[in-house]
Amino acid sequence: MADDLPPVGPFAAEFVTFLQAMHEAAEFPDGPWMTRLRHHLGVELGELPITTASFRVADRPNIQLALDAVLNEPEIIGVPHVEGMSTLLGGTGGGPRRARQFPVEWTDVEIGDGRVLRCLATALLLCHHDEVPVALLVAQNSGNEPGFGGPRNELRLEGVAAEEGAVSALLAAIRQAMHDHNIFRGRVISLNAQGAVSFHPIPDVSREHVVLPDGVLDRLEQHAIGISEHAEELLSAGRHLKRGILLHGPPGTGKTLTINYLLNVTRGRTTVLLSGGGLGHLESAFGIARELAPATVVLEDVDLVATERFTRGSGGLLFELLNQMEGLDEDVDLLTVLSTNRPDVIEPALAARPGRVDLALEAPLPDPACRERLLRLYARGISLDASALKDLVSTTEGVTGAFIKELMRQATLRAALAGRAAQTADVQAITAELLDERETLTRRLLGHGPGDGADLGEPPPAMSRAVLAAGLAPVQVRRLPPR
Repeated sequence: MADDLPPVGPFAAEFVTFLQAMHEAAEFPDGPWMTRLRHHLGVELGELPITTASFRVADRPNIQLALDAVLNEPEIIGVPHVEGMSTLLGGTGGGPRRARQFPVEWTDVEIGDGRVLRCLATALLLCHHDEVPVALLVAQNSGNEPGFGGPRNELRLEGVAAEEGAVSALLAAIRQAMHDHNIFRGRVISLNAQGAVSFHPIPDVSREHVVLPDGVLDRLEQHAIGISEHAEELLSAGRHLKRGILLHGPPGTGKTLTINYLLNVTRGRTTVLLSGGGLGHLESAFGIARELAPATVVLEDVDLVATERFTRGSGGLLFELLNQMEGLDEDVDLLTVLSTNRPDVIEPALAARPGRVDLALEAPLPDPACRERLLRLYARGISLDASALKDLVSTTEGVTGAFIKELMRQATLRAALAGRAAQTADVQAITAELLDERETLTRRLLGHGPGDGADLGEPPPAMSRAVLAAGLAPVQVRRLPPR
């Protein structure tokens, strides 16, 4: 019986064709926002070319400031979430074109110092540029491209106009205004995993707070600050300005403090800090630095990304970092500061790419002279007699500045719990406690050196030769003491 039924395939194909024809013939009224758009541009929309510009998510506040500066009281219209202007305008069969009115979407963005800037998230702007009507879509898309820090986000401006080149001219004006009004200029910022920006206060660290062997801080200042101060002379002599500094040494020896001092004495210089999830945005970080030079990019604990593979490309984050440093213009005043507890991990990569880092400075475990300076520095309010100070210098051999700082804090706490001011005896008592055999883990967490495995093994001689061949200052790595 079933074999006698006619085939349904041809009928189904004809029916689909019929439905498509009916859909195309139907007259759907445009939604209110679409009517306003057509009236603004004064032409039919189907054939208008669309011009698109993409931006970093980090630049959302800069885009808003640029829109405010360039556009003269644009009409702001809420529109549905769509893939882009082509979807918004496309199709004669209804869809977004006949959608009801939507609310304008805004997002609040922190811009430092407790201030918040209200920024457009999704909206259609009806405006004029050089007296030409333009429609500009503000939107954001989240791609699915895998990478360190999750999906790759970007902001887009897409425009249409009846006059050729009008949208491109408007986008060029917006880019120039973004540069002129850039909210990041002269600030200390960081990027999170989504590429958004956080603002940070400039650390109040003076030179006396940085305790390093004689000459180390002088060399840092000469390389980091001196090149900027004498940029014109260097450029006129054909010398480049870009440079990289590597701070290395055991944990707790003052690398971060040294970086904070550098940020303090270079106020007014744009600084981008990278760590954690923000490491996946190296390209954005260096892009911001290039645009706002003179600038500094800081990446602490660079050894932690030496083998990280969560990044586009095949070389890992360390090689992405070196690629970004390689692509810098030599006449741009851009400083890259790296820090590491494990120079042996990154030395081969640095040696294989000569010139990316041109100065390596060690922050070693403090010697007796440095320990005395640290004890005096952190003993604020505690009177240490000369004999006790001499004994403490001897007793604290192998500890870090972080250890001594915590030592003084605990001594102050001990006295406070007893209802009195801290004295030499409190410092001595806490020193004995922290150096007790039962406090091995505490000492390691505070950066105690010899015998606790904090020192690093000496790299193979070939690595040291390679670094010297690359033109770097020798990376001095302490030998692991015998067990």
